[in-house]
Amino acid sequence: MRPTAIAAALIAATVLTGCASWFEGSSANPPTPLAKLEAGQKVSIAWSEKAGDVEGGGFMPYYQGGNVLAASQDGAFHEWEASSGQRVREWNVKRGFSGGLSANEDTVFVGSANGELLALERASGKERWHAPLTSVAPEAPLVAGDVVIARTNDGRITGFDVKDGRQLWSSARTLPQLLLRNTGSMQLVGNEALLVGQAAGRVAVLRPATGDVLWESALAAPRGATEIERITDVVTRPVFDNGQVCAVAYQGRVGCLDARSGSLQWARELSSTRGLTLDERNLYVTADDGSVQAYDRSTGRNLWLQTGLKYRDVSGPARLGRYILVADGEGYLHLLSSDDGRLAGRIKGDFVSAVELITLPDGVLLLSRNGRVARITLG
Repeated sequence: MRPTAIAAALIAATVLTGCASWFEGSSANPPTPLAKLEAGQKVSIAWSEKAGDVEGGGFMPYYQGGNVLAASQDGAFHEWEASSGQRVREWNVKRGFSGGLSANEDTVFVGSANGELLALERASGKERWHAPLTSVAPEAPLVAGDVVIARTNDGRITGFDVKDGRQLWSSARTLPQLLLRNTGSMQLVGNEALLVGQAAGRVAVLRPATGDVLWESALAAPRGATEIERITDVVTRPVFDNGQVCAVAYQGRVGCLDARSGSLQWARELSSTRGLTLDERNLYVTADDGSVQAYDRSTGRNLWLQTGLKYRDVSGPARLGRYILVADGEGYLHLLSSDDGRLAGRIKGDFVSAVELITLPDGVLLLSRNGRVARITLG
């Protein structure tokens, strides 16, 4: 795509970066001092490696086949064994990437800085094909069987053939005048459903093979006297489990919807650009002020509120064993009891402020703003 076309697509909607802390004033509040923690559950950094420059988010590493894959803005690719951190391969294609990657057994899929979707040989980085996008892709494309799906800054979601990059379908919606920067709000459920967090407090489910919208529902509604007050975007990944799709919106609500119909089961007032996670009973979410909360998944009843980490630039939560793990802006990792939210463990890492945490089968994968990828375990 020509640079002028990309610029025009980006100008079509104003994107606000860091809106949550700027407009809520949380940046003016000093970080809550850490309370002294008595000996508790040990948490360890199994390994930590430098992936490269990931400024702007959207570069969350990809876990596949027991390995961790990561991309950086300068076109570097890294692959490590998830268990040991041992390097499997690395290469650089000497062109900028716009966000993270996904992969199948032999191909890596990633957006380029000039608005293309690239399919690269996993072993060497050699280009298999490229396809033009209508704008830059700020998050990793997703692979659902024979389809690779990319979301671009202009709000369009497009499906391409995995083998040759042929466009299969495209879905677009009108965007509000002001938006939060969205670097990751798509989530696959197998090859059957694509969950999408959208602007104006909406959540949609698409069929990956065809792009058909199965349902679209409002989690939260814009409100307020100004355009800024009416920003109510879902900019983190909705989560599916056991018949529920749960999500959270900035200046909106957290809640769960019925996965088949999209009907709202419950919602509670909350603002978050940090994200949430689920276990079999509860929903856990980090609010924009850094407090961490738990809700009953069935009723929406608030179970606990942990305020000891407020204003510490706290990440979204991830499950680690029977605990909840979050990271703060000073590089501390905090374990919270899933039962009552009490602080149960802590360790200082060699990174600065986590962008995102995701749960692995045997730990948690972390990406920090200074470009470090780490695997976190208990014990």
